[in-house]
Amino acid sequence: MGFSAFIITINSTDVRTGDRQCGIGSKHVVYIMKVVNGDRSWLAEKRYSDFIAIDNVLRSKFWYMQVPKLPGKKYFFNFDEEFVDKRRAELEEYLRALLQVACFSQSDEMWTFLTHKDSIIGVPPEMQEENHRHAQALPESP
Repeated sequence: MGFSAFIITINSTDVRTGDRQCGIGSKHVVYIMKVVNGDRSWLAEKRYSDFIAIDNVLRSKFWYMQVPKLPGKKYFFNFDEEFVDKRRAELEEYLRALLQVACFSQSDEMWTFLTHKDSIIGVPPEMQEENHRHAQALPESP
């Protein structure tokens, strides 16, 4: 067992049409995660394919470790509200299990998965003022 500085909850989901490489009219589910790292917090959007990607990377890099089981893919009726909510809970549990293993939680790949700028959508309202204060205290980058 390890320790992770990240606390993650997947608070909500959204069904969208036509993002990324899905093509026109293609629907997909976006999972909206609240990520907390110490006194910083942000929201990130991930698709199931993003979870498949991090799972594949961790299995390849840490081939000698047992990676928690990623919830399975469903090809039909995967926009059903009950299914989406069940998968949301399973993905949250999957991330929690990953973050309890030091080599996974402290890997560059996990850091990138949780902090990649293309998936960050904002700061939860309850953290905006606090994050603003911390940002002002940071030195300017060169």
